Amino acid sequence: MARTDLNAVPVPRAGLDLTAALTPAIADGHMFVHSERRMVRVKNANASARTVTVQIPATVDGQDVVDRTYVIPATSGDVLIPPFPAVYRQANGKVYIDYSDPAGLSVAVLELPV
Repeated sequence: MARTDLNAVPVPRAGLDLTAALTPAIADGHMFVHSERRMVRVKNANASARTVTVQIPATVDGQDVVDRTYVIPATSGDVLIPPFPAVYRQANGKVYIDYSDPAGLSVAVLELPV
């Protein structure tokens, strides 16, 4: 398998049914087109906490910038990760998300209205 694309779900001004927007996490991770209006929702139904890592491809003075991690609490963890600045954008224009273990995780990329 390979990292797969997640399509952004536009959040209409009338609101959004968040359960319908979720996609199961996968072992090889996901990616989505970078936009500073996009945020990520991660829901954990597993009995163990999970870690989501967002890769940062930047360097400062020749040193790699440490990737950003988020802990998703066990059983009913539901975390909204705020929009990503340009430093998270890979050379192909996408943001890469990895999972410590995809079991029980669901994810969605939400795009805020203009």
